[in-house]
Amino acid sequence: MVFFGTGNAWRPGRPYSAVPVEGGTAPTADAPAQSDAVRAETRLPIAGVLDELSSALASARVAGSNFLDLISLEARRAGLALMWMVAWGVVAAICIVAAWLGVMAALALWAVSLGFPAIAAVIAVAMINLVAGAVLIYVCIGMSRDLLFSAIRRQVAGKWPVKPPAP
Repeated sequence: MVFFGTGNAWRPGRPYSAVPVEGGTAPTADAPAQSDAVRAETRLPIAGVLDELSSALASARVAGSNFLDLISLEARRAGLALMWMVAWGVVAAICIVAAWLGVMAALALWAVSLGFPAIAAVIAVAMINLVAGAVLIYVCIGMSRDLLFSAIRRQVAGKWPVKPPAP
C-alpha cells in the first residue's frame, strides 16, 4: 500500500497503517520534529504589498457591488410601494367622489321632498359645488407663491437681509 507524505501518523480521512511508505522507514519518536521542519520549509511565501493591495481592492469592489445591489433592491421595493400607493390613492379618490355624489344626490332628493322642483334642486346642488370648487382653486393659486423658492433666490442673488413679512 502506498501512502503520500512522509509520516504515517493518523489523520482524519486517511487510514492508519503501521507499514511504512515504500522506500521509507518506520515512524520514530522524532517524527513530529521532522514534520515541523518539513512544514516550516513548505510554508507559502509572505504575500507582497501588491498582493495585499490587490486583495484590499477586490474586497472594496465586492463591498461596493453588494452596496449597489442593496440600493437597486431598495429602489425596486420603493418603486413598487409608490406604484401601489398611487393605485390605492386613485381607488380612494374614486370612492370619495362616489360618496360625494351620493351625498349630493341625497341632498337633492331631500330638497325635492320639501317641495322644490327636481330640476331646481339639482341645479342648486351643482351651483353649490361649483362655488366651493372655485373657492378652493383660488386658495390653491394663492398658495402657489410658496412654490417659487423665494428665500433661496434672495440668498443666491445676495438680496438680504429681507424685511420680515407683515402679520
